[in-house]
Amino acid sequence: MRSLLLYALAIMIAFPAMAQSGAITGQVTGTEGEELVGITVQLQDKPSTGAATAANGRYTITGVPAGRHVLIISGMGYVREEKEVSLKAGETLTVNVILSEDITELDQVVVFGKTKAEELREQAYNVEVIEAKGFRDVSTDVNQILNRVSGINLREEGGLGSGFTLSLNGLSGNQVRTFIDGVPMDYFGNALTLNNFPANLIQQVEVYKGVVPIHLSSDALGGAINVVTNRTPGDFLDASYAYGSFNTHRAAVNAQMYDTNTGLTFRTRSFYNKTDNNYDIDVRLIGEGGVPEEEPTEVERFHDGYRSAMVQVEGGVMQKSWADELMLGVLYSDNFNEIQQTYGSSTYNPPLGEVTQEENSLIGNLTYRKRDIIKGLDINTYAVMVRREQLTTDTSSHRYDWLGGRLENQHPTTGEAGRKSRFLLEDRNFLSNTNIQYRFANNHMVAANFSVNRLTREGEDDYHPQNATQFSEPSTTDKKVLGLSYSQHFWEEKLNNTFFIKNYFFTLNSLETSWNGEEKNLFEKQIDRFGFGAASTYQVSPAAQVKLSYERTIRYPEPLELFGNGLLVVPNPTLGPESSHNVNLGFRISNAPALKHQIHAEGNFFYRDSEDFIRVESRGILSNYVNEASVSTKGVDMTLNYRYNERFNAGLNFTYQDIRNTSEWLQGVVGGTRDPYNGDRVPNIPYLFGNVVLSYRIPDLFQKDDAFSIASIQRYVHEYYLFWPSQGSRESKNVIPEQLTQNVELVYSIDNGRYNLSFTISNLWDADVYDNFNLQKPGRAFSLKARYFISKY
Repeated sequence: MRSLLLYALAIMIAFPAMAQSGAITGQVTGTEGEELVGITVQLQDKPSTGAATAANGRYTITGVPAGRHVLIISGMGYVREEKEVSLKAGETLTVNVILSEDITELDQVVVFGKTKAEELREQAYNVEVIEAKGFRDVSTDVNQILNRVSGINLREEGGLGSGFTLSLNGLSGNQVRTFIDGVPMDYFGNALTLNNFPANLIQQVEVYKGVVPIHLSSDALGGAINVVTNRTPGDFLDASYAYGSFNTHRAAVNAQMYDTNTGLTFRTRSFYNKTDNNYDIDVRLIGEGGVPEEEPTEVERFHDGYRSAMVQVEGGVMQKSWADELMLGVLYSDNFNEIQQTYGSSTYNPPLGEVTQEENSLIGNLTYRKRDIIKGLDINTYAVMVRREQLTTDTSSHRYDWLGGRLENQHPTTGEAGRKSRFLLEDRNFLSNTNIQYRFANNHMVAANFSVNRLTREGEDDYHPQNATQFSEPSTTDKKVLGLSYSQHFWEEKLNNTFFIKNYFFTLNSLETSWNGEEKNLFEKQIDRFGFGAASTYQVSPAAQVKLSYERTIRYPEPLELFGNGLLVVPNPTLGPESSHNVNLGFRISNAPALKHQIHAEGNFFYRDSEDFIRVESRGILSNYVNEASVSTKGVDMTLNYRYNERFNAGLNFTYQDIRNTSEWLQGVVGGTRDPYNGDRVPNIPYLFGNVVLSYRIPDLFQKDDAFSIASIQRYVHEYYLFWPSQGSRESKNVIPEQLTQNVELVYSIDNGRYNLSFTISNLWDADVYDNFNLQKPGRAFSLKARYFISKY
């Protein structure tokens, strides 16, 4: 009874105090909006009352007495801040803070705070994080940023807006998934590809080499790229415009308004790209008797214009007790592409003068994120609806030559690229993903992830009977991925392990049609596959870390691979899923950031054993996707970087990958025919490439808070074959020659980066550069970009 009375008395004393207290919450970020981890926020008059920021930079202090207080915000490597606040009884006050970096000399050692990007790099996954703040002032896109990363090679078919293939450690195209804020980009349309996104719309790019975490839920064969946009609470405006060679215009506006009291947030992202792509190329003109001339002639491309645009508007709330982020948005994009050429087996075909492709997408999205919805439990979910239309037109009977001439009505029954076609495709796509994770016992975490991807595709074609029949009835694909993971860390987080399983479900309903469109057969496929893997890392010392990961993974064919595009890609609905065993062994070495010298080295050894490997095969001017029974890949990518006194930077990276056909027998051939290309390198994929980057920065050049920087980027790609090495002579295999290019970037900034002006020279020495399918890329080009940035975090 006495104990009960004492307990009741304690409650009576404490209750008024609790009623008169409140809470302070918020987020701590760096000057570029990056979320800072491990920053201490405490009351000046009560140092024992405080909190440290979590992985998303957020903190919450409860039990704060009503009244006026001074918050002390501090962390190693950042300038200490003090903020005076006034708290009412029962109020939850939001206080967001932006910290600037500080360099403190301690026995010749410089101590820096650890950003969220660095925390991500130290995970068990083999992940490379590229922070976009160093690229935002330059006229560049995500593709050009990625092309500087070891292990990545971008093969383009021309200038801005052209088709491209991304390769990551031997895997290409759809084998490597791309995401934007965790949402698969594959179904967003051609206006929302990596070569359209300007650098100042993003915060960072995450490159996963090998094992992909379950929250990026998709059926990647081994690797993923996640483009992260700036979603930090605060007010900012980022606007830029660039003009360059070939009448190229690139503009972007990124803005956000955030109310600290209500959490109401409104943001917009937009870009506009336009170019004529009228650069010079070397062409072997057709001479007498239809024989190509021996010497090439320099001509100007004349039907290769491109235009793309996107605008997104989102509204919702952020930093509330019930939601870190709840946003509803709508996005519209469109693009228009003049198609100039296709590629034949040994020389350029006549140019296309009237073939076009246009597209528009309307996308709605709903996003919800909450960390510690109850203590230790996090939830992250989204739903996306996509409506996309694509129109490909090839109805001209005329023929063009590379000198600008036109011959009227040469083939009244066919178009320029093949059979006449006016092909309208309509896609309806629903994507959703829910990730739940729970942290317990301080060093353990379990997570579950479930994603849905449903696509319905139908179309019509007034000219092309096969297209008209193939898409007269809806074709559908339905992909679901269920993932479960368990993570642990021991020995003061020196050893970190993650184990996971994934179940892949796939359903396909389509038609198989004859060439003349008179025959059609229903084609159905339902597959259920199982994958699993693990990733581990060990912190050998503060300066050295090793990583090891393994995954058994599955990838199902995508709509383009299955259904074609109605023009140059032939359908193959019987295409099967590909699978792979992937092993990655990596290391990271960084000295403690010294006052003047900083060295960073990173390496990754990879091995892939793939079955039913999906690759694109050239068939004259047409192509289609086929399964290769067995392909093995082994290789290495290395990065070495040296920085001196925060001014001079030198970086080197290279990649070697040996991708071999290990199929003993040809697939689909009755009677058992041996594969004649067994042991050959898989064609049209570079196997040796690298970059050298040198830069120098001069702060306070003309006045306080200005800066000037110059950078040189050199890229090398060794020669490789377009066709199988065992196929015919060196000439008939078509050698894509070695490439050596240099870009130069000059940037001048005023008022701590508020006003920025940059000048870029691409392909400085005007080298002849050939790339995907041996198509020639632009020569020397210039670009001038102006950017204005203002923020209030």
